[in-house]
Amino acid sequence: MPVRLDATTADLESPAAVATQVPHADTLAPGTVVVVGAVAVKKRGTLGRLLGDGHVKVSRAARCTALLARGYVDLTAEGDDVWAATSAAKADGSSREA
Repeated sequence: MPVRLDATTADLESPAAVATQVPHADTLAPGTVVVVGAVAVKKRGTLGRLLGDGHVKVSRAARCTALLARGYVDLTAEGDDVWAATSAAKADGSSREA
């Protein structure tokens, strides 16, 4: 599940600001993979209609910290992308502890 970050009104160098845009792991099915890219969109208002939206780089550290804070496990970072999974359910229906 890709997460598209929006930097229009948030300082995405703050892991807390990134975390507010990532769904909590408990709200997704067990084993769901979430991908957070390195580029956030920054809307430009009226000028954006002519020139398109702006782009802001978001640090890997901020994205990884946000995913950990939201309860994700098995974090992986490669290239510009960071992805993580919700905890996998065991056969008895209980969740695996991170």
